[in-house]
Amino acid sequence: MDEQMLVLSLAAFTLVAGLCSVLFNKLKLPPLIGYLIAGIVLANLWNISEEGEQVISVLSDMGLVLLMFCIGLEINLRRLKKQGMFALMVCMVQMPIILIGGFVAGELMGMTLVQSLVLGAIMSGSSTAVVLAVLKAQNFLDKEHTESIILVLIIEDIGQVILLSMLGPMMNGTSMSPDSMLIMILSIIIFMALAIFIGLRLLPPFINWISDNVSKEVTIILVLGLAFAMAYLSMLVGLSLAIGAFLMGMIVASTRKSKDIHHAIEPMENLFMAMFFISVGMEVSLGSFVDNILLTIGIYLLFLFLKIGAVYFGYFTANEKGRICWLSAVSLTVMGEFAFIIAKEALGYSVIDQSLYTSIVGAALISMIALPVIAKFAEKTWDTADAKCPQGIRKHLDKVVARRDSVYDSFTSASTRSRNALRRSMAYAYVNILLIVIIQTIFFLFTATIGDWLNSKISALSAHEWCMVLMVANFLLLFIPTHQLVSNVKALDGLVVKGSRYMTKSSNVAHKSYQSLLEFNSILLAFFIVTLIIAIIPNPLGNYEHFILFGLAAAAMLFVWGLSILKKRTERKNAELGFGVEEEEEEGEAVREPRQPARGSISRSVPVRVEQPREEERREQPMVQREGSFEKHTLSDDDEEIEIFIHSNEPKLRARASNYF
Repeated sequence: MDEQMLVLSLAAFTLVAGLCSVLFNKLKLPPLIGYLIAGIVLANLWNISEEGEQVISVLSDMGLVLLMFCIGLEINLRRLKKQGMFALMVCMVQMPIILIGGFVAGELMGMTLVQSLVLGAIMSGSSTAVVLAVLKAQNFLDKEHTESIILVLIIEDIGQVILLSMLGPMMNGTSMSPDSMLIMILSIIIFMALAIFIGLRLLPPFINWISDNVSKEVTIILVLGLAFAMAYLSMLVGLSLAIGAFLMGMIVASTRKSKDIHHAIEPMENLFMAMFFISVGMEVSLGSFVDNILLTIGIYLLFLFLKIGAVYFGYFTANEKGRICWLSAVSLTVMGEFAFIIAKEALGYSVIDQSLYTSIVGAALISMIALPVIAKFAEKTWDTADAKCPQGIRKHLDKVVARRDSVYDSFTSASTRSRNALRRSMAYAYVNILLIVIIQTIFFLFTATIGDWLNSKISALSAHEWCMVLMVANFLLLFIPTHQLVSNVKALDGLVVKGSRYMTKSSNVAHKSYQSLLEFNSILLAFFIVTLIIAIIPNPLGNYEHFILFGLAAAAMLFVWGLSILKKRTERKNAELGFGVEEEEEEGEAVREPRQPARGSISRSVPVRVEQPREEERREQPMVQREGSFEKHTLSDDDEEIEIFIHSNEPKLRARASNYF
């Protein structure tokens, strides 16, 4: 690399970027826009030589490493663990919605599967720098809600790092053999496990010792060396170098001197971060931008509506007021730094072409320029919509809010044990949904390729027959998380939804249908859901193979259904004969839970809570006193009259028993 070319490139990049940033600063826009515009100007007005492109590539990679390292430095895992539950819930709701929305939109626009996933991943995050600058200027949210948005942005960054880690093998896997793909996936898993679990345990004490015993300059050099080393290791296993730098930033963030380290490298970060965004802008052609202006505007509008809707729903689900939901959603309508990182990675792997890349960068620029204007009118827009909302719509919205509030009321009034069980069930349900998506995506992408590879290794079966075997394996692997998901949904209903339904005393048809669905056999319902997934998602099998696969699934479902019916009949007969009544002892009490009678009928098995004294009390207390603690009640209808005895200290049970008749 020529020295003269290096110095000339640095001078040109920094001067043009500085002038553009000054211009946009006068317009109260963040300097990031100036860097991107500088890259566009340099690429379209200056004929860059091959040596100049090499300089740009090197400086861009250094900027990417430092940018991701500093983003990781801002993530305090201890703070997230203590204060990040609300933000985590918001992101767990809104990020999958945006990812799926972007994927569906990409499929409708005729993109390939990987292109659609890239589009969804690009839209799933927001720019921390731009959002904080706008919030500081507009000042329409208080400190508490601003901190909540910061936590949401941090978790979005973590989520996009995970998406980039998953997209890397998919973008790189189109030209790889199944052997190489398997090795790469295993290497990525081992690398991530070692980096997260071992790195977080060993490196922070070592860095703390270094910072306590050597000078600050030596500590900075060592930490930067670790960042570049981790970036290199991530490249070796097939990931982007951004992933390794981000992970090292998270590790260093848990050390005592993390803030001092961040402050010391901030000037270097600003310089090389500018180089990275200049290189992003240099990939944009003005001619391509003009030719694809409609696609650019379409991507921005898609992002705008998806982001507002998904974030609003996420905040609403997390029990936030409507006004705060709206203001927070509007504040996040700007594509983030990861949009440029993912887009540049996809362009490097030739997953997206120049026109789509230009449209994505153009949409991100529009979002950055438009956010201050949209945020300025956010409060006025909400107040106007709230004042002019029709009464009919308002009543329906109030019912939805009341239903949500009743769920949270039942949650807050529950015991600590019940709340912990609810959180676990929600976490398990979310993990199971992710497993279902990951399993089905892997089989969708690689079934045909793995079938051909297995045929080359084991020729006893043809490639098509191996695909049939793989689809059976797909069915069985999907069944495990699907069955767990169904069980988690039933557990959630038992903990919260069912309780809120009793509180509101609602008995409409929708609740009855939902309850019938929940009472359906879990295994049978999981079989049915997996069958639908296999039927909807495309695969290499023909109609005949699908018929065989679904026939086997139907036979298994009928077998399970028959066993469940046989079990219910056996339990019913045992209940009629007085056998098999389950007893649950807790603090000296036994509770009988007989079968609920049908509406309009009389059953002799009514729920009765009988006080069972402890063994020492039983010896001292005479039988007459125990019998005197019960009250006789007569219940009758047109055909029959029965007598029941209920303990005198159970007034709620008397009311409950009367509801059965």
